[in-house]
Amino acid sequence: MASIGSALCAIKSELSKYVPDKMILDICREVGHKWRRRVLDPATTVHLLLLQLLGNVALIRLHHLSHIPVSAAALCKARLRLPLKVLMELIPRVAGRADCPRWKDRFRVVMADGTTFLTEDTPELARTFGKARNQKAARPGYPVPKLLMLVDWASGLIQRVIALPHARNEQTVLSRLFAALRPGDLLLGDRGLVSFAHLALMMRAELHGCFRLPRYLLVLGRGKGQRRRLQRLGKQDLLVSWARPLRHTLSWLSHRRWEQLPCSLTLRQIAFRLKRRGFRTQWAWVITTLTCPGEYAAQEIVELYGRRWQIEVCFRDLKHSLGMRKFSAKTLDGVKRQMLAFILVYNLVRLVMAEAAQRQGVTPDRISFRDALTWLLWSTPESPPPRLIVNPHRRRPTEPRARKHGGYLFPVLKHSRHILRKPAAEALI
Repeated sequence: MASIGSALCAIKSELSKYVPDKMILDICREVGHKWRRRVLDPATTVHLLLLQLLGNVALIRLHHLSHIPVSAAALCKARLRLPLKVLMELIPRVAGRADCPRWKDRFRVVMADGTTFLTEDTPELARTFGKARNQKAARPGYPVPKLLMLVDWASGLIQRVIALPHARNEQTVLSRLFAALRPGDLLLGDRGLVSFAHLALMMRAELHGCFRLPRYLLVLGRGKGQRRRLQRLGKQDLLVSWARPLRHTLSWLSHRRWEQLPCSLTLRQIAFRLKRRGFRTQWAWVITTLTCPGEYAAQEIVELYGRRWQIEVCFRDLKHSLGMRKFSAKTLDGVKRQMLAFILVYNLVRLVMAEAAQRQGVTPDRISFRDALTWLLWSTPESPPPRLIVNPHRRRPTEPRARKHGGYLFPVLKHSRHILRKPAAEALI
């Protein structure tokens, strides 16, 4: 293997514990990838990909950081040789190496939610992902891919990710994430991911769930129709029964699997209040498969669901701290590779945070993501274990969703950029 500079050596010193060369090469053999002995073998290619994202440099300048005398064209060809499935398999294996704490020393809690990003405005990406419908016809905007992620509740590590078009509903692919879970895991989700079919599939796979409940699925009083009250377990705590809908209207579930679902489910519905000074008190509801009030108190379940907002902090770290708000690749394959590489870098930083949290005696979500990212980029192989910044507990007020500064020097772009692009000018004598 070629000699690697100090910057890459520092990253490899951390990767040797979580992403060793043997893991990358073993995955390549499992997926049937064959390679020759060369400077840019699969392990070096993956490490250079992580180094580029950490250093935020262009391919043409990457050799200054890595001290490997290769051109940008050679790096592009090496990435194209690397199968996309190798990067996909690296994500769960890297995340699985962390020892994450469990809720009540029993459940491994994971969160599921979706977020959107931007890509370059090319015809291929526009056809694949689509654009937001709230944009005017005169302002085409950028293609908007939607990513459905499975994130560990305790450490913030991303376990799985699925790329979707902008207009695709996350419910249609949520069941694909169940394969990444183990029996006994507890899944947290918002009100856009709850349905009878998903809860039935989870209970069949011996999984547990806790979801925010939309109003049209509430059981009020004794209930009516397909949702009835069975028993009162406590204050604002009900044991309810959900019957299977009479008609099969789900496009993502076959008729055979629909007929195999149970006729009814026994669930637990808990109501709680959201108080804010100066505003009216609002009610919210959660539905869960943890039906035993003696083992799982209603207040504990409500507080557990309140931690679901932590996934939004993970999305903020991806978009703002790592700069994943907009992909620079212009092809579909390039966007997928760049997306998986960003998630690998994110998981690497989260592993550094988990180790620092264990040494400093705090939870991983208290460790500063930016401080861990800076240490990982500028440390040396001889650096001692870091003592990172611990964020204090803060209850911030909700900020207005508006921009204080704005305005543009140039007029608004009303057509796609490639249509209005002019050819290069030439000076003739």
